[in-house]
Amino acid sequence: MVKILAVADTTDRALYEHFNQARWAKERIELIVSCGDLKPSYLDYLVSRFNVPCFYVRGNHDTTYAQDPPGGCTDIHDKVEEFKGIKLFGLGGSYWYNGGPAQYTERQMWWKAFWAQFHLRRTGGADVFVTHSAPRMCPLPEKQCVCVHPPPGSEPNPIGSTCRVDPERSTWDPSDLPHRGFDTLRSLILKYQPRFFLHGHTHLGYGTRPRELQLGRTRIIDAYGYVILDV
Repeated sequence: MVKILAVADTTDRALYEHFNQARWAKERIELIVSCGDLKPSYLDYLVSRFNVPCFYVRGNHDTTYAQDPPGGCTDIHDKVEEFKGIKLFGLGGSYWYNGGPAQYTERQMWWKAFWAQFHLRRTGGADVFVTHSAPRMCPLPEKQCVCVHPPPGSEPNPIGSTCRVDPERSTWDPSDLPHRGFDTLRSLILKYQPRFFLHGHTHLGYGTRPRELQLGRTRIIDAYGYVILDV
């Protein structure tokens, strides 16, 4: 069993200016995992406070990591790293929207996942997948979506409107392009069924998406702020 502190997207006051050493000592954190969009200085700080390793992937706003990577941390993008018998695999970046760093089209992410599978096969898969973007959770590809492509005689609805298949799913995939999940990541989950899939980027759906979803045997967890896991 490994106690993991997963962080993403925002500096949490409980981990920063209101850090309570006695409180956090009770948690016995053994590994920090960053799902992106956090300043290198924040990860530096967490590593020094907890005195444990940190694995990370870049988010689309982590534009300074190339010149100023977080100290004491390991980039696991496109790699499998092992810690105390737990294997973690990472894929950073978000959906392409303006050509910035760490942004990918669906096809580009597919190719990254394709080559990464050589590592996953060699290591026998991974227990924890770490990404910045979320997997796309709608069960239908966009070209088959009954909202966008309704039956003959019906008016199409825009993406993000009430789903005619399952109303609950309409809140699982943000309608704006930058925060859209990757179909490729969903496919990876279904193929490898890791125990955990940790991501950031969607900020808990800005009030509409639950922190945790389930896909097969995989627990998909939004690490916005912070989450503590026993793996």
